[in-house]
Amino acid sequence: MRAVHAGGVRLGRPRVAVGILSVAVLACQPAPSGPVSVPLADAASARVYTVQTTTAQDWTGHIPLTEGYTVRLQVRLYTASGREIVPPANPVGLSFSFAPATLASAAVADSALRTFDLTPTDPPESDGGMTIRVTEAATGTTKSFGPFYILVHPAQ
Repeated sequence: MRAVHAGGVRLGRPRVAVGILSVAVLACQPAPSGPVSVPLADAASARVYTVQTTTAQDWTGHIPLTEGYTVRLQVRLYTASGREIVPPANPVGLSFSFAPATLASAAVADSALRTFDLTPTDPPESDGGMTIRVTEAATGTTKSFGPFYILVHPAQ
């Protein structure tokens, strides 16, 4: 039996069932993964990695600096869903602050790759935090990430 409405033929419940089934199938699809290129405003977190080793090591939880040595690190930005932002949609600039201010010094090595050189300036056993400020000039967006814990180790 068909449902008739305002002179037209309608399918009624079968159409609703197909619609609900379509939504259910879409809800079961895995979330997108892998890198994405989005504006800095979409960055929710940052991680710090070494780039001088054969495999990058995540130093986000503890950045071990050695007295008298400079290490090259990379800032990786992530969306709230955990997708890495590679490359950002617009060029970004990096700046750094330390607590205490004398703990270390940082110089941008390559802003496109978000790499920087970090050198301890305080003596061994000194510790503190580093905050990384990322600025996207094209949109006027600035975000700060950190503090990232730093401990200065003695040279051996």
